[in-house]
Amino acid sequence: MSEIVFGRNAVEEAFRSGKEIEKVYMQNTLRGEFEVLIRNLCKDRSIPLAKVPDAKLSELCGPRAVHQGVVAAMSQIAYADYREVIARAFEGGRNPLLVVLDSVTDVRNIGAVARSAWFFGADAIVLSGNISGRISEDAVKASAGAILSIPVCRESSVFRLISELQSLGVSVAASGLKSQTAPDQADLTVPVALLMGSEEKGLHFKVHEVADMTIKIPAGNDFDSLNVSVAAGILLYEAGRQRRQQ
Repeated sequence: MSEIVFGRNAVEEAFRSGKEIEKVYMQNTLRGEFEVLIRNLCKDRSIPLAKVPDAKLSELCGPRAVHQGVVAAMSQIAYADYREVIARAFEGGRNPLLVVLDSVTDVRNIGAVARSAWFFGADAIVLSGNISGRISEDAVKASAGAILSIPVCRESSVFRLISELQSLGVSVAASGLKSQTAPDQADLTVPVALLMGSEEKGLHFKVHEVADMTIKIPAGNDFDSLNVSVAAGILLYEAGRQRRQQ
């Protein structure tokens, strides 16, 4: 289980120390200066913040713990900066290839995507959305350890992430069900970020409007849904195939 830090002073110290924080849980009735401070710190560092009832906080740190309305789960990995990852790829003469998971909560899916991303030579995976799953022991296990090797980055707002990627010269290819473009018809040899949504809701329709392209994996039967880790693996394979041919 990930290390849990609770209590106002302890959580503030965790922020000051520069330790990697995976996620912050705050009592949903908490108000005042402390609430604003933690909310801003989470926003500045792209740390997911969940407003939860008191019972959830007690479940995380124990029923007798004095949590004072805030609990922080410490990370098992050191998060990377996707801007630096992209810069290193360009400096090395390569077109960067990233996988972006927006609001994917199943840590086993995150681990499985990391395994495929590492296998197919992606430069990083980026977690976006305030409710993205935590990098836990289950995620490490599902990735067969790959998540400890590939850079993992995060950005709380998927729209800010898309804008930043595009400004850095990286095209955003969103996975969607309404596109007419199959993976082999899209140019994935360019600097590209493959953007995947959650299984339940997929990507917000406005995401498709700002993405550079939308890709649909064709189905052999009247069934329009794939597990996000399977879909990511298919797109990563196609990107690798095109780049090898080039």
